[in-house]
Amino acid sequence: MKASEAARYIGTSETTLRRLVAEGAVAHPLKRGRERIWDIRDLDEHVESLPRVGEPANDDWNGQAL
Repeated sequence: MKASEAARYIGTSETTLRRLVAEGAVAHPLKRGRERIWDIRDLDEHVESLPRVGEPANDDWNGQAL
């Protein structure tokens, strides 16, 4: 999907989508000729990696041993 659609799909702006890509939080788009398209599976992976409200982040172990 195009950048505008990808941004809307994950509930953000195109500017934020591009920043997330630059930071490595979202995979880079695929190239089809001159066009850049985002894979919905990459977008889903990003959204699934986000912490849920009221739950600790994945890396927040509160000092507990594994």
